[in-house]
Amino acid sequence: MGTWSVSLTGNDTAQDLLSDYTCAFSFYGENAVEKIDEYVRENICDETDEEEWCNYVYSLADFMWKKGILTDEIKDRALHMIDSGFGMGIWNKAGQSTLKKRKKVLAELRDKLMSPMGPKKKIKPNVHAEQIFNDGDIVAIKLITKDKSVAGHAKYITDMTDEEFHSYDGKYILIQKINCYSSWQCAMVPEINDWWARFRLFDGIYDEIPEEIAVDQLKDASFVEANGASLFTCESSMSYFRKRKYKVICNHKESIEKYVNMNVSNSIYLGVSNEQWDPDSFFLAAIGCEKTIRKWEGTIDTLLEIAHYANRYGSYDYQLSKEENAQNRKNEEELIDEKLQNAMNDSETEFYMVHWGKDCAFATLKQGKIDNIYVAGNYHGKGIATYLVKELANLSGGKAHISIPDTRYKAILEKLSQNAQLNRNKQ
Repeated sequence: MGTWSVSLTGNDTAQDLLSDYTCAFSFYGENAVEKIDEYVRENICDETDEEEWCNYVYSLADFMWKKGILTDEIKDRALHMIDSGFGMGIWNKAGQSTLKKRKKVLAELRDKLMSPMGPKKKIKPNVHAEQIFNDGDIVAIKLITKDKSVAGHAKYITDMTDEEFHSYDGKYILIQKINCYSSWQCAMVPEINDWWARFRLFDGIYDEIPEEIAVDQLKDASFVEANGASLFTCESSMSYFRKRKYKVICNHKESIEKYVNMNVSNSIYLGVSNEQWDPDSFFLAAIGCEKTIRKWEGTIDTLLEIAHYANRYGSYDYQLSKEENAQNRKNEEELIDEKLQNAMNDSETEFYMVHWGKDCAFATLKQGKIDNIYVAGNYHGKGIATYLVKELANLSGGKAHISIPDTRYKAILEKLSQNAQLNRNKQ
């Protein structure tokens, strides 16, 4: 274990035990000290390891005093250790300055333990201790969009306006509980876990809670940030669902089988709502969100915005200076602008745009050749380019390729050449 400061909790042992203390006192009540002592002796240390024993006893005494539950036994144990100089060997070796600081910390602890405690405080673990709903439950929850705007991070994946967002206030959406999982388990009290719930979001918005639903006809919503999956995790706490006037409509456990073992990376925190993050923004961005492709007849400005964003994404070369990177980007964007403008002026060239939450990617098609493929940076890695190429390949009957701007292409060739030379030198 490690120690990084002279404070009572400036070490790994105390830090690891603090959450365990909370769990032990909330679960074991009057028997908590006995259970804590037993656990520490079996799993961490005893009096023969003076440094670690001090970290344990002092942190426990301090915790209990702050909560108004310090017993005479723990108080006397800590005071005896302080007065006898128990465990000071490591601090004597740390130098006079550090030793002086540690003695000051222990003197302050001694004064605290001798002073009157405050009233007894409620001790409750800061975890989601309950597993909400039954697996397979289909639940209606109310949308809360009044007096809010579409969250900043949701604006990357939806072109929904604030006015449209507000129009959904008080309406209902449907979710289905898949299961709960434990993100943390208390080592000292294994019965206490931090539970999180996995849900499936259905596509559709309802003015009122539907009394009956045809489960087999329900369609999954599509979270862009989860590569189109309908699954999300949230806090396993009924308080957030009570706030949204939830109602369990039915249970259809057989429909969750294929989702049970899926990895869910998309988290929507029902307890967080601010300008940047808001659950309703992400729910509504995923509902009615379909990946489509259409012939583009708009202005070049939108195309340039997407193309520049695509080109900038991950393009910074840390072997170059900031000025060199800026110049490379400028050169690349000038080539992009020229190429796209020429394509716009060519009557035989057609532009096709992908819309998935918002316009996010495009390419050109001319006489069976697919060119100018650009995907907005925040959509990278979501299969958009593959989707775009396949769709246009079907239309053209030809093959697709990505045209790399000349400066980037030359830079890639130069780097490959340098790497090859380095390999030859090593040999």
